[in-house]
Amino acid sequence: MKAKNSEDVYKAMLTFCYYLVASIVLGVCIFSCFMKTSSVEVYKILAKTQEYDFIQTQQVNMVESVDTLYFYSSLLNSDPKINNSLMYNVISGRKLHLINTVNTMEDKDCRLYKKLTGQMNTFLSMKDSIRLAMTEEEMVRADLLRCISDNRNVTRQMAVGGLTYDR
Repeated sequence: MKAKNSEDVYKAMLTFCYYLVASIVLGVCIFSCFMKTSSVEVYKILAKTQEYDFIQTQQVNMVESVDTLYFYSSLLNSDPKINNSLMYNVISGRKLHLINTVNTMEDKDCRLYKKLTGQMNTFLSMKDSIRLAMTEEEMVRADLLRCISDNRNVTRQMAVGGLTYDR
């Protein structure tokens, strides 16, 4: 016993199967395209993350270098036990290393550090000028104290009655 509309039912089932298979194929294609797109996106995100991590690492290293330079420059002329010429040599080496690091980076990533390294020579020359002025002041002060002492000795000898100046 066959139904009167069995051909219509088979055609409808075939049409349904065709649309079901087509929608499954379309869904798998869309899913594979989504996976491909997301993998490319994830790859680009990872590449940018690595680039930004590298830049951040360089900037952290530059901050450490600038802090070290500032610390060493604050030690200059602060203690007579410190060898200032050796300290200038260390500061120059660290400054050159910082300049080389800054020159390898893009300008937009290290604009402030370029300006700092450009002004570092001015700062160090000012610091050296202050050191030379302080040294000269100490020499003048020692000479003045010696002259005052000599003047007192001469005044004492003249007050005692002897007009001779012993030297």
